[in-house]
Amino acid sequence: MFYGGREIRVEEVPEPIPGPGEVLIEVKAAGICGSELHGYRSAPRPGRRGPATRGHELAGVVAALGPGVSRVKVGDRVGVEPLHLIGCGECRWCRQGHTEACPTRGMVNGVRRHSSGFAELDLAPEQNCYPLPDELSLEAASILDVYSCAVHVVHRVPVRPSYHVVVVGAGAIGLSAAEACRASGARRVIVVDMLDHALAKAKDIAADEVVNAARVDPVEAVRELTDGEGGDIVIEAVGGTAPTFANDLHMVAQNGTLGIIGSYQVPQTLDSREAMAKQIQITWINSYGVWEGVPEFEIAMELMTAGKFHPLEIITHRFPLDEIADAFAAADNKRESGAIKVLITP
Repeated sequence: MFYGGREIRVEEVPEPIPGPGEVLIEVKAAGICGSELHGYRSAPRPGRRGPATRGHELAGVVAALGPGVSRVKVGDRVGVEPLHLIGCGECRWCRQGHTEACPTRGMVNGVRRHSSGFAELDLAPEQNCYPLPDELSLEAASILDVYSCAVHVVHRVPVRPSYHVVVVGAGAIGLSAAEACRASGARRVIVVDMLDHALAKAKDIAADEVVNAARVDPVEAVRELTDGEGGDIVIEAVGGTAPTFANDLHMVAQNGTLGIIGSYQVPQTLDSREAMAKQIQITWINSYGVWEGVPEFEIAMELMTAGKFHPLEIITHRFPLDEIADAFAAADNKRESGAIKVLITP
């Protein structure tokens, strides 16, 4: 239970009971998302109504079925697409398949829904539960949400074989995006970060070159690695309060694209003169949904099963549920902990 800021408590609550079309999941692994750290780093909001549950990166075993469920059965191992991405199914964007753009995304019957993966048990609609192939571990499947975002990156900003791709940020989202760009056939993938352990992991799984922005001018380094041109695609995967946006623009090549998947928590300043002179396209990338009729969660699962993604390489820490406060502390202080992706294993 999250009471705001760094106050996290483990409490006993009534077991959830699946209703019609719902599945009860015995959670086996749940990842701490960077977006959950934004609230962790902030002071509790005045007037907040009670504690909240969290945990939208999860996988587990089906423990019980509500009436009418036929897609899964008790004992199935499943990856769970989180509830906050449920679209209304009726708006223009949902009808196009772009549930990620639904104006009421995450609302069901007027109530905002979200997954509660930081628990022993959680509920999910049956359509959000994806049976896992035998080759895919539950830990790997718990971060399918991360890799689904990476799939959405290369759908929103398509990669061509001639492209130099620069990924700024070597957290879980940045590394998964780098892997997706590599799988899409990028000519060269360059990853920029300030932490050596994250850059070493990038080099292991996806990057041709890495740049430590704490030691060198990242813009100059990227230009040197791209024959002075810059990145045909630059993926911003830091966000938060990081001052990366200006350098992102400087790194983009003429007629290039800046794709932003990192969630900025403070306003950014755009140098429109540079953007216009270079004819840069800026594309915002929000979560994921359905692409050309196929759920991006399902695409991520297939690519992961085929060995195109390496989720176990970016999972660095595992904590039991009763040590979740320590898990968040490790995820928050990556420089000291060496964390990339931290899992809770209820």
